[in-house]
Amino acid sequence: MLERCITDVKLSKEEYTQLAPGLQARLFDLEQMLLEARIPTIFVFEGWAGTAKARTIATLTRRLDPRGFRVHSITPPRTYEQQYPWLYRFWLKIPSYGQMSFFDRSWYRELLAAYTTGGSRDEWRTHCEDAVIFERQLADDGALILKFWLHITKKQQARRFAKLLADPLNAWRVTEEDLWQHRHYKKVYLAVEEMLSRTDTAFAPWHIIPAADKRYARLTVLQIIVGALESRLGITASDREASLDDSGLALRRYYLDLRTPVVATPRAAPVDAGNSSTMTLQQAEPITTPVVVTPVAPLLRAASPLQRVDLSLRLDDDTYHRELKRLQARMYLLGLQVYHQKRPVVFVFEGWDAAGKGGAIQRLTAELDPRAYTVHAIAAPAGDDKARHYLYRFWRRLPPRGQFAIFDRSWYGRVLVERVEGFARPDEWRRAYAEINQFERQLVDFGAIIAKFWLHISPEEQLRRFEERQHVPYKAWKLTDEDWRNREKWPAYLEAADEMLLRTSTPYAPWTIVEAEDKKYARIKILRTAVEVLEAELGPVKLD
Repeated sequence: MLERCITDVKLSKEEYTQLAPGLQARLFDLEQMLLEARIPTIFVFEGWAGTAKARTIATLTRRLDPRGFRVHSITPPRTYEQQYPWLYRFWLKIPSYGQMSFFDRSWYRELLAAYTTGGSRDEWRTHCEDAVIFERQLADDGALILKFWLHITKKQQARRFAKLLADPLNAWRVTEEDLWQHRHYKKVYLAVEEMLSRTDTAFAPWHIIPAADKRYARLTVLQIIVGALESRLGITASDREASLDDSGLALRRYYLDLRTPVVATPRAAPVDAGNSSTMTLQQAEPITTPVVVTPVAPLLRAASPLQRVDLSLRLDDDTYHRELKRLQARMYLLGLQVYHQKRPVVFVFEGWDAAGKGGAIQRLTAELDPRAYTVHAIAAPAGDDKARHYLYRFWRRLPPRGQFAIFDRSWYGRVLVERVEGFARPDEWRRAYAEINQFERQLVDFGAIIAKFWLHISPEEQLRRFEERQHVPYKAWKLTDEDWRNREKWPAYLEAADEMLLRTSTPYAPWTIVEAEDKKYARIKILRTAVEVLEAELGPVKLD
């Protein structure tokens, strides 16, 4: 890819000053439209040291409303960031709907560092796949992603460094990392080639920008971004002549004309390097291919895992108390091993309303060090969580190494309540199965231990528990009008739960179906399963 980049193109100062202000003004207008349309945008700037990436970003943001964008300057991961999966810190920086994020270096910085420092090639390829999955999930959620590699030759980089080092005010800009890159230019070049080829996609394309001439590079980036945004918003040449009023009515008019949500970022045609005076950019049509999903409902009815659950299982009081004490003691010892071995642990609890999730979590954590775990009670998203991809709020609640995160309801809400209640479109919840499996696989690759529990009861038992709650003051708060409404949709929730269990029970993160008609039986099964999962990963523990 880099071989085809012409690095000696130039643009005169007069041409730049003639074209750049108009593009910057258009970018400001587009910023307002993106906000109105609630489209998040991500611009990634990578490139050789000395290509003035920060100055390029400054050119883009100079005329923008500062409330509508964030610039993230990415350094090597700090100590606390190394306690989480490598993409964790980038999930925390994704823009909310309608906002722009500019990345001065990005997740690709870590990919290049891992490649050039001799790490495992298999792990590196997995990280490339993780980056593509990350971008695909954001793009499917409506984000527009453009990635730029600012390219110069080794000789051009040497001239840049010599000029900076000769200036006492700017010599600090050339770091030891930059000098190492220059000495190993060919090695890094090969790494960049493979990285670009593995991560260049229709929904998050790379644009290789000749950066020997800074004016040419900045204007080219401006044109590509403006062109891509206009294409995404469906703006035509005649639309550009219309004025945009501050009330937002014009913005709404433009956006409401769009027929179908765009599911991938169109690739813009490259700028003609041989005719730098015109600097034209051809626009591609938005990609609106619908997601094709094979129906699975008939198969699910024949293979329903919940229809085969034996809800008659019971446990007597003596066995319950004896096993509870023994298993909680082992959980305490395993909690110490989790801390010493620096393994993050994720326990997921899903199930019917009143199935006993809260009581089971209480027994599971009773003997754990309270500093070692956090219980996340997941309700409807609000605030920042509601303004971003649905997985964002779970990424930011992940446990660091050596600690537990217990989710009382979880990311599976996308394929349960959001599916049944219509809060997610069919294409959104259908692709969520793969997104969830990818998310959990990334956690396991990092070293996380995952156990997932579905607490199953009959509709008759649920009704009995609801009625009991109504008459017990300290339990009445748990019963809501929504619980009663959900009962009316039991068949729909049953179908959704069956499909979820079949599609997301994987070898690395299997589901455990818990017969919860008897609370004592359910609690012991959950404790025993948690102990077995932890011992399989950490080694067995012995009670004195």
